[in-house]
Amino acid sequence: MSMIGGAADEFGGLLRALGQELRELGLDSARSRQCMIAALSVALSVTLAQWLHFDEVWWAAISGFISTQATRPASIRRGLLRIVGTAAGAGLALVMVPWLAYDHVACCLMLMVFAGVGILGSMVSPHGYAWLFAGITANLVLLMSLDNPLSALGFAWYRTMEVVVGTLAAVLFAIMLAPDAPAGPPVAAPPGWSDLLGDRWPAVLHALRSGIAVALMPVVWSWFAVPSLAQMAVTAAAVMAIPVLSGNPSQDAGLIIRRAVYRLAGCLFGGVVGLACLALSLTDYLPWMVLLMAGVWVGTHLQASERGIGYAGTQATVVFIMTLVQGWGPPESILPGIDRFIGITLGLATLLAVSMLLLLPYGSDSPDQAIGNP
Repeated sequence: MSMIGGAADEFGGLLRALGQELRELGLDSARSRQCMIAALSVALSVTLAQWLHFDEVWWAAISGFISTQATRPASIRRGLLRIVGTAAGAGLALVMVPWLAYDHVACCLMLMVFAGVGILGSMVSPHGYAWLFAGITANLVLLMSLDNPLSALGFAWYRTMEVVVGTLAAVLFAIMLAPDAPAGPPVAAPPGWSDLLGDRWPAVLHALRSGIAVALMPVVWSWFAVPSLAQMAVTAAAVMAIPVLSGNPSQDAGLIIRRAVYRLAGCLFGGVVGLACLALSLTDYLPWMVLLMAGVWVGTHLQASERGIGYAGTQATVVFIMTLVQGWGPPESILPGIDRFIGITLGLATLLAVSMLLLLPYGSDSPDQAIGNP
């Protein structure tokens, strides 16, 4: 099966599962409780970030959404790892900015290193979520320093505080409303950092592909004059962060393609719904907040799917938030939402191009087969 054929099959399966999930909206009380916690977390995150006049309110909102898990312990652990990883990545980037901000070649190489190590850590470390966000935050700070190196300190500070506010909102509602973790079968521990060049070499190659995609972001930014460079970098890093690789090249190719398809479909779904909401010209705070919470509710329902489409729900909700949350109040224009959507799309296109150049054909069993063979 070719890569294009595999992607088409994945997309068709996604659409069928999406329709089934939407028909079941609100029927599961446990999922509805998680949806309510996520919606409340986002609402509180946005309100606090606007009151504090943070630069990027949407980043606090996304932190509130992503940090919300089905159980209280999972939410607390995820939130702590996100805060620690964000603070570590911001601090590391600040140390590097004076040497890299004016040397774009060196900066691109360091972007590749940060992204690759962060994503590799997310797959092999027991604290993988912290590694992932350390890499993402370091890249965000470095990318923004290309435009104005003197703003790096303020940018790092605000990104960390936005994450703290959003995460604490999620943890607060998790403590109040989420259940404790039920007893269940033990979960296999991550493999650790040993033997990366042995049985774990697919993880190294996977991280390398991700690093190359992120390193190309400044080039894409320069070609297309895209104002959403930071969102593009997050797109490239997050879409390639597959939690577990099988070690079988053909299976890993399928996992990466599925993630790419789900990312694309989720971005389109969340972006279109968000832009449709913006087209309503929302100027009053309450209707805008109700629409935001409703979108997060639906997205969280999809994220908790047991049909394997949770990643598409996550991406749809993230893009929906990025489109609808623009500043210190209801959005005044649809144009910033369109700009962000274009930035995310270009970031995804860059990632797909790198994957198609460096990835084995979907469904192939032999590493000797060439890309593009049926």
